Amino acid sequence: MKLEKKQRFSIRKYAIGAASVLIGFAFGTQVVSADSVTPTPENPSAAQTAQGQPQDAETSVESKLEERGEAKNKEEKDASATLAPTVEKTESPVVAEKADETPVAEKVTPVSKEQSEPVKIDEEKKNEPATPAAVAPSTERASQVNEKLAKRKMISIDAGRKYFSPDQLKEIIDKAKHYGYTDLHLLVGNDGMRFMLDDMTIKANGKTYASDDVKRALENGTDAYYKDPNGNHLTESQMTDLINYAKDKGIGLIPTVNSPGHMDAILHAMKELGIQKPNFNYFGKESARTVDLDNKEAVAFTKALIDKYASYFAGKTDIFNIGLDEYANDATDAKGWSVLQAYKWYPEDGFPDKGYDKFIAYANDLARIVKSHGLKPMAFNDGIYYNSDTSFGTFDKDIIVSMWTGGWGGYDVASSKLLVEKGHQILNTNDAWYYVLGRNADGQGWYNLDQGLNGIKNTPITSVPKSEGADIPFIGGMVAAWADTPSARYSPSRLFKLMRSFANANAEYFAADYESAEQALKEVPTDLKRYTAESVAAVKEAEKAIRSLDSNLSRAQQDTIDQAIAKLQEAVSNLTFTPEAQKEEDAKREVEKLAKNKVISIDAGRKYFSAEQLKRIIDKASELGYSDVHLLLGNDGLRFLLDDMTITANGKTYASDDVKKAIIEGTKAYYDDPNGTTLSQAEITELIEYAKSKGLGLIPAINSPGHMDAMLVAMEKLGITNPQANFDKVSKTTMDLENEEAMNFVKALIGKYMDFFAGKTKIFNYGTDEYANDATNAQGWYYLKWYGLYGKFAEYSNTLAAMAKERGLQPMAFNDGFYYEDKDDVEFDKDVIISYWSKGWWGYNLASPQYLASKGYKFLNTNGDWYYILGQKPEDGGGFLKKALENTEKTPFNQLASTKYPEVDLPTIGSMLAIWADRPSAEYKEEEIFELMTAFADHNKDYFRADYNALREELAQIPTNLEGYSKESLDALNAAKEALNYNLNRSKQTELDALVAKLKAARLSLKPAATHSGSLDENELAANVETKPELITRAEKIPFEVIKKENPNLPAGQEKIITPGVEGERTHYISVLTENGKQTETVLNSQVTKEPVTQVVEIGAPITHKGDEHGLAPAAEAKPRLDIQEEEIPFTTVTRENPQLPKGKSQVVVSGVNGRRTVFYSVSTTADGKEVKTLVDSLVTQEAVTQVIEVGTLVTHVGDEHGLAPAVEAKPRLDIQEEEIPFTTVTRENPQLPKGQSQVVVTGVNGRRTIFYSVSTTADGKEERTLVNSAVSQEAVAQVVEVGTAVEKTEQTAPTTAKADEKQLPATGSQDSAALVAAGLMATLAAYGLTKRKED
Repeated sequence: MKLEKKQRFSIRKYAIGAASVLIGFAFGTQVVSADSVTPTPENPSAAQTAQGQPQDAETSVESKLEERGEAKNKEEKDASATLAPTVEKTESPVVAEKADETPVAEKVTPVSKEQSEPVKIDEEKKNEPATPAAVAPSTERASQVNEKLAKRKMISIDAGRKYFSPDQLKEIIDKAKHYGYTDLHLLVGNDGMRFMLDDMTIKANGKTYASDDVKRALENGTDAYYKDPNGNHLTESQMTDLINYAKDKGIGLIPTVNSPGHMDAILHAMKELGIQKPNFNYFGKESARTVDLDNKEAVAFTKALIDKYASYFAGKTDIFNIGLDEYANDATDAKGWSVLQAYKWYPEDGFPDKGYDKFIAYANDLARIVKSHGLKPMAFNDGIYYNSDTSFGTFDKDIIVSMWTGGWGGYDVASSKLLVEKGHQILNTNDAWYYVLGRNADGQGWYNLDQGLNGIKNTPITSVPKSEGADIPFIGGMVAAWADTPSARYSPSRLFKLMRSFANANAEYFAADYESAEQALKEVPTDLKRYTAESVAAVKEAEKAIRSLDSNLSRAQQDTIDQAIAKLQEAVSNLTFTPEAQKEEDAKREVEKLAKNKVISIDAGRKYFSAEQLKRIIDKASELGYSDVHLLLGNDGLRFLLDDMTITANGKTYASDDVKKAIIEGTKAYYDDPNGTTLSQAEITELIEYAKSKGLGLIPAINSPGHMDAMLVAMEKLGITNPQANFDKVSKTTMDLENEEAMNFVKALIGKYMDFFAGKTKIFNYGTDEYANDATNAQGWYYLKWYGLYGKFAEYSNTLAAMAKERGLQPMAFNDGFYYEDKDDVEFDKDVIISYWSKGWWGYNLASPQYLASKGYKFLNTNGDWYYILGQKPEDGGGFLKKALENTEKTPFNQLASTKYPEVDLPTIGSMLAIWADRPSAEYKEEEIFELMTAFADHNKDYFRADYNALREELAQIPTNLEGYSKESLDALNAAKEALNYNLNRSKQTELDALVAKLKAARLSLKPAATHSGSLDENELAANVETKPELITRAEKIPFEVIKKENPNLPAGQEKIITPGVEGERTHYISVLTENGKQTETVLNSQVTKEPVTQVVEIGAPITHKGDEHGLAPAAEAKPRLDIQEEEIPFTTVTRENPQLPKGKSQVVVSGVNGRRTVFYSVSTTADGKEVKTLVDSLVTQEAVTQVIEVGTLVTHVGDEHGLAPAVEAKPRLDIQEEEIPFTTVTRENPQLPKGQSQVVVTGVNGRRTIFYSVSTTADGKEERTLVNSAVSQEAVAQVVEVGTAVEKTEQTAPTTAKADEKQLPATGSQDSAALVAAGLMATLAAYGLTKRKED
């Protein structure tokens, strides 16, 4: 592979910090981590002098510092190793005459002048002890735990230099709990300042710095240090949530705000807020990170800031780290402490006057501020009693010392032994355990991961730096991860490896993992009554064993817990259901299986699929029990255009028509499909609704940043240059992740599609598979990592996922790019459903499904075993039909690629069968697709629903108004409905069919309730019984039409069925009245319940020739002629009952009128003189008007025994009303009409609707009206208005106008419309003849 082609990356790849490694070998000790500075006595850096100072003076300064250091080293060699010397000696050989000025016994701690007023202490908190969120171990257990477990075990995270999200920190807390740590040490202020309170108002220097100003200044300062693309800082609410989260896990949180060094962001902020020259300056060289202790204004601001943060953490934690390490190392070649102390021996050489004294005072001031809030101060060790010199003053002994280094040549820190003697507690933070993010292996710089792991292995927690042979008491140990290079990728797995190794190496100090035991107890079923007594007894015994475990076991005794867990898990797995519970469980699992997604995927991006073809796939999917159709609309080609394709990106607006044109050209450049180019918004909307009506969802896919051939061409045509990725060669499929203009356009485009699908679909697939395979020999992901662009890909993927979620869509993507090689160099959005299709192949090392599952992902199983590529043959490789069919049986539904099921059972939401069009010119054979879909459903019947279409149709035929039917027949109908089971799988189709048959029988058996008129008095005649009619349905087949189309590629006379015809069905609703044994049938209504499918037949075109072998004149080509015929559309008749019309009478309410249809045939003559008629088109020119007839049902009886006049039965009367249907107005553009003008093309005509009401009178004389039916007696004619859009250059718009007119032909209308169609068809036939002659 020619990876050297892009020279821009070569240096970056091989930079490994060689200088640090060499110095490490030279001294054989650890070096300072925070700034990666490695001072050596052999090669000291000259201190910079003030401007204009001679070089020899500068050299003199350095030599004096080194001279003083050498003298001190000699002094240390001669000193005894006594742990607690009674007298402290301080020698000053260079300035001996002033030795009497240096106290040798007790010395008063220096106090800064700013300390004239004591720090105010909240009176309510003054006497309260510290109340940490989580002190491990808790005070209740303190008397029970052994001394080792009582030690603090901390993981330190450098969240000041690098931004860590709350989720990342919570994951670290989870791991800390799992491994037995007690605390998370969080540096929020360390070079950067990445934690902001809600109120950041600072009062200092006699003024108030407004909260917003301070926030803005700190944010700017942090960005000036390093602008982290993942975030600037944590908020107060996030920190509070984090502390509470840690507390719930039994983990404490210890914050650090470092000063007076490592203050880059704060120093920048102070300057922005008007504080002049806050930075320490060493002979003209300014420190970027250290405050000048002589700048009272800067020091006062810093103290006020620390006080602000300490006030927030009061009561939430017990320790607050004030930092105090590495004073001005960047400006002094790591000699900052020597510089602060140098004034004592070289008072005339320009060193900071009483510099170290002021540092002690500053440190003690911060300790006092922290203690005033009930917190314990902690600080790093290097500046405390530097050079083991105690003559400058005394540090507050309450400062816990985080002992991280024993120093190195020229960096002479106090020993831990001395610090203990001075009364300090020690937290062992040995830098032998350090790890700097990004330095992941030996050879990648000092403090690399391998070095840290080896340090953990060889340096126990008891090994405190520079102990001088003494046994140093310590409160605990802290392993640290630093971010000296904040742009380096954070790898959770590497950090967790460091944490785990530290816990394992010091297992006796770390608490055992009880979480696993607690989780095992939670996983025991709560309802044990469902299991046999014997199996439950075993579980109870195992539970008891776990609950009786010693609560103070260490990690070294983890096996005791693990064995108890294993016994409980085994007992739970052996639980046996009772027979009744087993039936319930089986039913539950059946439902769970049916709930899985069953998806058929169609590659409609590479190859054009018509809306009708897709509807037939939807029909088949519904019949077979699939749940979704996955439609790749953007995949190499982009075959779906919205009505409005306006894109706003890169500070400009790309016009809709321009974008459409560019995408069409791009799609055609990929493959110009003769069947069509794109689907319209109306077609996709109709498809979504059609699928919904069939019980299916539609999942759209717009693939990027790979498989973007059409979009790449489109972007270039729209003026975006070089959007393609370029590695070994320029990719035709994939976008360059460094081309911001291209990235912005694609995000806006995909956002446009997401906006359309929001609310219409649930899932949106944004692709992300196969990055630049065409330009890298299928090594795209490896190339991204090699060139440092993998993070760009993760950022792009996460952006698309966030965009989908913002719109209420569930993001989905193919698995290829996620955590390539099972490594978490970057973080991906965890909410994405992974469409897992392959583990890869040699050199294409995709993440395993097990690894992705460990990250919390769920899968849509898209196993490549089931792939079928249109036109693929065995000799072409995998993906051919026969193999796919075989694999539908061999590969289980839940088996993810590279795994074996059920041995590996990972969380899936379902499975997807995929049809691909890698060769878009290959013929689409519907019967092959249906065969594969059927095989997949048949071999996984437990997961696929039975065919419920017959039930849907039957339910639709049940009358909506069930009043008037007998109770017995209604009870039977309700019983049939209640017996329905909506969770039957494909293997139980017979059971469902039986239920549908029972429902149909119940519906057909609906009987009218018997009614009577008259009294039941014994002296009266029985009332005549009125017989109500019975409602039945009768199905009638609708024959399908046959359309024949000429195909010049077929031999003359040969026919080929392209789309098989399917008969439709019309259902008649009939009222059957039986009187005196005679039945009278009345058709109440008719409706088409199944549309016929037109059969499309291709016929071979007639062959003509130019002449024969005898030189005879060429035969004249017989051109087709257009035959236009008119035919009538018979009207239908609807019969309605009229209870006021006497029985036996009828009347026509609305007279029926036949409609008219114009039919266009192409008539051609074959070689043998026969005419062939081909249906070209048909157009309804006049809709038929339904005839409405009323039939009387009025019944009376003849009287009673007393000869009284017959009582008239009060029947409801029929009220018929007519109302107008207002016409609608359609406006369309006419590019030939001058702009600003309009004209009415079709005049609107209102329609008419007849409405039938049943009016009855209640007992109290009130009328009640009930809507019986309504029928459109005359359709409204839409008014069509054209609006002019013509510009000056009318000759350019003429073709567009013609095309627009052709598209806008009305679907219905008068004879004029038919004439227009005829003219258009004649023109088409004429063009066909010209083309034919040209070909001949």
